[in-house]
Amino acid sequence: MVIGIPEIELTSFKRVKSIQAFSLIEILLVLALLSVLAGVVAGNLGAFVRGANFEPPQRVLKKAVLDAVYYSSERKRATYLSYFEGNASFIVSDAMGATLAEHRVYQDLNNEILKDGSNIPKVTFLAVGPLSGLDGDDTKYDKEELLLPRVLFHSGSSIPFQSTLEFGEQETEMYFDPFSGYAIKSEE
Repeated sequence: MVIGIPEIELTSFKRVKSIQAFSLIEILLVLALLSVLAGVVAGNLGAFVRGANFEPPQRVLKKAVLDAVYYSSERKRATYLSYFEGNASFIVSDAMGATLAEHRVYQDLNNEILKDGSNIPKVTFLAVGPLSGLDGDDTKYDKEELLLPRVLFHSGSSIPFQSTLEFGEQETEMYFDPFSGYAIKSEE
């Protein structure tokens, strides 16, 4: 056993790490890609803004019907669904006329939209009349007799009804289940 002072190496040198950097071509390539990406996003920005202002009327109507079913079952009172063409919105209200929910087709309805009449949907609600006839597919009531200014919901159900929605060049008829509020049939 040797007792003594341990040797210290005085001539050790530290390795210097080499510095790595991006070349000028790599930096210019990244800047070019970023400018192309910014151009694509800026070019479509107007479409994104216009698209955020509008929601398809069929989807808005479906949400409004489900809200009317919810409020009538939650409150155990009569709830009404109506359409106000002045600002293109579906209104869910109670029997006293207080607004419970409002669903708008346009979040911001400006003069440009109002100028063109085809941009405002036209909605009519019709009761589904009792069927009669040999095949059970006719009703003895006229369309004017089945026209509803608003749809009544009570305790989570409604009368059987359909809606006719005219928007742009299309006319869509939607039939709703009186108990769930879901659209059961849609015809364009």
